[in-house]
Amino acid sequence: QQQQQQQQQQQKHPLVLIAGGGPAGLLLSILLDKIGVDSVVIERASEPDEWSSKSYTLVLGQNGKASLAEAGCLEAATEAGIERRFVYFYDASSGDVKAMPKQEPGLGFTRPLLVQVLEKVALECARVTVKRGAGVSHVTKKDKFSLEVALEDGSVVSASHVIGADGKWSNVRESFPELSTQFTMQTCPCFGVHMNLSTVPVSFKSDGTYVIKPSSPDCKFYIIASPRPETDQGLSISMVCYDQILEKYPWLAPPADMKIGDYGKGGWEDEYSALPGTVTAEESLSDNLMKLFEDELPAFYNAIKDDDIFQTARINRRVTWLKMNAEGTSYSTQDGMVALIGDAAHAMTAAMGEGCNTAMGSAVKLADRVKAIMEQNGEEECSLNTMSDAFIQYGCSRPTEVKPVQEGSAARNMGPK
Repeated sequence: QQQQQQQQQQQKHPLVLIAGGGPAGLLLSILLDKIGVDSVVIERASEPDEWSSKSYTLVLGQNGKASLAEAGCLEAATEAGIERRFVYFYDASSGDVKAMPKQEPGLGFTRPLLVQVLEKVALECARVTVKRGAGVSHVTKKDKFSLEVALEDGSVVSASHVIGADGKWSNVRESFPELSTQFTMQTCPCFGVHMNLSTVPVSFKSDGTYVIKPSSPDCKFYIIASPRPETDQGLSISMVCYDQILEKYPWLAPPADMKIGDYGKGGWEDEYSALPGTVTAEESLSDNLMKLFEDELPAFYNAIKDDDIFQTARINRRVTWLKMNAEGTSYSTQDGMVALIGDAAHAMTAAMGEGCNTAMGSAVKLADRVKAIMEQNGEEECSLNTMSDAFIQYGCSRPTEVKPVQEGSAARNMGPK
């Protein structure tokens, strides 16, 4: 009888399963803990930085820092990250540098470092459980406030509500046609080549991001170079290429576009940044890149040539983003039991550097809706209906805020006119 009473009591309050232990998913778990809601974060990767393929750098601007502050994580994040005060324009021929101050300093991270900061906070939260080693493969609605979540290891867990924070190729989104049919994956005529330098060139400063353009105007690419904030600091280098470059350098052709449903079948090759540390680039690719840098970026080449950087090179797939169709209206199911945040809802190109900022902003927006409805209903503890109402309100209001950012970012990836 006591067990039945406990089960009945538990059924009155939501248990939220968050698919995806990236920055947005972890941040949401912390925010839910602060308002007394239990959550379980399910993450595919068995270790926080299982592959170096996600070791790209990101900068949190004013909105991203505000999201961290909302969750009480800003102090810990500031200690771990690097303040980015400038954008440095580096002359590829002479090596001269022009500094442009940012209106608002940002915080620079690698993705794994930001995840590490947030996961440490989440694990200290009484109402948060983090489970690693198996991602969500499918979600099925059993009845009202009952969802069955199948994991990739064959196990099944239950929850009253599910958050899809499982990325651009979200299995949560694909589990519900009312969500998946609202979106179309868009491909831009643009791709990246990522490399990692193990050290930072002596002349480079850590308080900014470097932009390097080739000396020849018919070379349709540019370089973004960012010092990494970890103790073994190095330089993350992204070569942003437009399809026109293939006319001059056909050996840079990117891999075929990925289709929804294929993600996860290719292991680390599904990822979109650097190679795992145990793998090196093909010799022909590294040799060709070395010659290209020497010819078109001579000053930059001289600054980095004493490293095996070209052995770390990987050509990524063309840039994709998730466009909401004209008839699309919501990031949640109509019953309010499932909602999407981050790339699962609004994957965008990296051109404006707003992907992570916007993802964490969505986590805050959803948590804010929960708090607001609890206050309206005079609740000290969140009810199941309140959680569903919050999902629905967030789902309907958030797309109009995010779509302009997605579209503006995508426009920058369409290539030079």
